Amino acid sequence: MGNRSRIVLLALGIFFVGVAVMARFYAYPTLAVAPPDQVAHTTSKTKEDGTVFVVATQKPTKLPLTSTRTVRGDVVAAEKIGKALNRKVVVFDTAVVTDDDPAYEFPSEDDAKRDEKLPLSFVQERVVLDAHTGEAIPWNPDQAKDNSGEYITTTLKSADRKRPGDTVFKDGHEGLVLKFPFGTEKKTYKFWDSTLRKAFPIEFEGETHLLGLKVYKFVQKIPKSEVPQAEKLKVPGALIGQKGQPTVVVDRSYENTRTLWIEPVTGAIIKGEEKQLATIDYKGETKIVATDATIGYDEATVKKNVEGATVDGKAEGGYAEKASQLHLIGFWVPLLSLILGLLLLGLAVFLSMGPKGRRAA
Repeated sequence: MGNRSRIVLLALGIFFVGVAVMARFYAYPTLAVAPPDQVAHTTSKTKEDGTVFVVATQKPTKLPLTSTRTVRGDVVAAEKIGKALNRKVVVFDTAVVTDDDPAYEFPSEDDAKRDEKLPLSFVQERVVLDAHTGEAIPWNPDQAKDNSGEYITTTLKSADRKRPGDTVFKDGHEGLVLKFPFGTEKKTYKFWDSTLRKAFPIEFEGETHLLGLKVYKFVQKIPKSEVPQAEKLKVPGALIGQKGQPTVVVDRSYENTRTLWIEPVTGAIIKGEEKQLATIDYKGETKIVATDATIGYDEATVKKNVEGATVDGKAEGGYAEKASQLHLIGFWVPLLSLILGLLLLGLAVFLSMGPKGRRAA
């Protein structure tokens, strides 16, 4: 074989080795980031009616519960915060509404009975995440100059938003919040709990499949803990057996077993389930069961997360295909390109030897 052919083999070998390096160390890190404009909706339901303390009737009641979560990315804030921190970040606004009406909608601002029509539970948060790992990043700028900081609230009033440093939100968000890292490992992470305003360990407990998609199962066990409150809760004494007292200061307690099924390539949460128990306690003794329910993603949400769907004209979910594409770029393309490149380089070197050298080789 002539010199020209050997040069072509050498060039091709270098090219494919370069492809392997570029795919693994440039293309994959570029693609393995959470999209800043992401919009996602999830719906969770109780398989059996949950127990909820209804304020209007002053007693625990069995109700079918539906919880909807909406996540919206703020592209402008992500760019601004990313420049300030010199790292790739995403900013998400989330709202979780839980009610016994599966089609619940917030009443209008001018509704005279607006407060009476609020949902059983409502939590709204803004969180800043590392775009690669999904971990929360502290961001609490001067509100007078910049309102892009993280917060958490249980009302629609902006004045009620709690920010880092507040008595019930001291350190801001921590740990993983809305997703796991790209390339999720079989280990223990820390995952955020909005009720207690802190992160707790969540442990890997096995590998399984959902609709044919491989997922990692993680379980987080949150022990009974006092819920942080800006002001102590007061209830009528008669409600907890203290008839001689018009009002009594009580504690709110909460415990939860949270199970998440994670697609490991993308770190996306494919399915989630929570077994919650919240109580009203007086002098260390449980007096009222505020919430006792097991609630988890419905089948339509799980299917959308696996196979994908269009919601309000925007594609959501589809993590089976996304994981396949990312795995191709991050693993198969580098591996096969490297093997092919080394083979071509080896062949070029082999052919450049003289007849004696080739026979010896």
